[in-house]
Amino acid sequence: MNVRESVSHEQAVELLPWLVNNSLDEQEKEAVLEHAHACVICRRELTNLQQLQNSISNTSSTSPIPEPDLRNINARIDALIDRQNRGRELLSRLREVLDSPWRIAFAAQTAVLIALAAVLIWPEPRDGEFTTLTQSQNLPDGHYLRVVFSPDLQQSQLTTLLDKHDLTIVDGPTVRGVYTLGVANTSLYSDMLLSSLQGDPDVLFAQPVIIGADR
Repeated sequence: MNVRESVSHEQAVELLPWLVNNSLDEQEKEAVLEHAHACVICRRELTNLQQLQNSISNTSSTSPIPEPDLRNINARIDALIDRQNRGRELLSRLREVLDSPWRIAFAAQTAVLIALAAVLIWPEPRDGEFTTLTQSQNLPDGHYLRVVFSPDLQQSQLTTLLDKHDLTIVDGPTVRGVYTLGVANTSLYSDMLLSSLQGDPDVLFAQPVIIGADR
């Protein structure tokens, strides 16, 4: 371009960015500034470009982003690796147990023993067998039987069984289904009577009880 001649409007528009960047020589700079002084459009565009350049300069002059704390990052990475290793170790031990049949059997046997120990150690309720749904009555001296009947036993069958052995219900049933039966004929209070009841399929439990001086 012959800088001794004035620039056209199109040429000035193309050179404005270079003017703002201070990339033109003195002659080109003077020619563009002379045109912008006389051209409202180029003067306005020059102002906008200068404001944009100032904004970019202010942005680049902000404080740099601080470097991350590598010690903290490394500590977190080490903790994550440690948790992963513990998880793998636990899975490996579990896999070893499951892969060994004798270990599975040992674990099952241990569980059974713990369950049995809990049943044996757990205290039984006191006098539960002789606690009725209502207040227990004071039985007079005499011969009695504690009996538990089959839950399938019908009322008519119960009556027949009691009549057969000359027995009467004097207490019960308790919350566990225990009846206290009175023996009307004490001469029948013998091992034979007890054996007969214990051998009856409708009788689940039978035990003699003697109350009084004859005990």
